[in-house]
Amino acid sequence: MTESKNVNGHYYPQFDTGWGSFAEELFHYTSRYYFATEAFLRSLVHDNSFVMSGYKAARLSSEQRDLLAAVLSCAPDEASAAVVISIVEKVQRKDPSIDAEALEQYGDRLNCEHQNEAADRRTHATVQQDVSSLDPFLNLAERLQIPVAVCDHHVDVSLHALAEHLQSPNSALRTNLHNAIIGLHSAGYVLRNHPNLTHSEARDISDDGVI
Repeated sequence: MTESKNVNGHYYPQFDTGWGSFAEELFHYTSRYYFATEAFLRSLVHDNSFVMSGYKAARLSSEQRDLLAAVLSCAPDEASAAVVISIVEKVQRKDPSIDAEALEQYGDRLNCEHQNEAADRRTHATVQQDVSSLDPFLNLAERLQIPVAVCDHHVDVSLHALAEHLQSPNSALRTNLHNAIIGLHSAGYVLRNHPNLTHSEARDISDDGVI
């Protein structure tokens, strides 16, 4: 049986780890750090014109929420990001509808016929300090002069700085950076905004042996 998320008594498929905290942003709330999610989606679809301003997760219709959950249960790529963007734009226009083609493509990932015991199961991702999963992100951050601190399973970084580079005109950089972010998420790390983080502070607060 597929593990499910219980949200107010409604069951949804588990989100793919590659979305990381961006999935929570899209599905549950809209914080002042939405620009990082916006930049991540832009980098996936190679379109810097997309904006999330005005999007509120609370305004998702039930059909849109179901479809969004189905899409977020898939790995982030150009196709899944395009559907997410379509949903966001409909919410911005206060249009409660969904695209029939997207529902046909992703709807089979929804399974609302879960056994009751599925609601009681809890999954705890065991995060290991896997330096190899951190290396691509840390190497890019060093190249871009972005201070990064790794504390337990959190990766502290300025999300403003990250968003700027996710919108770089250099397509290879955008691709490498969003792949590195997906790798972090998939390894169980959580990006956490740390404005004005300095290299000195990053060294002081990082776990020994990581930075």
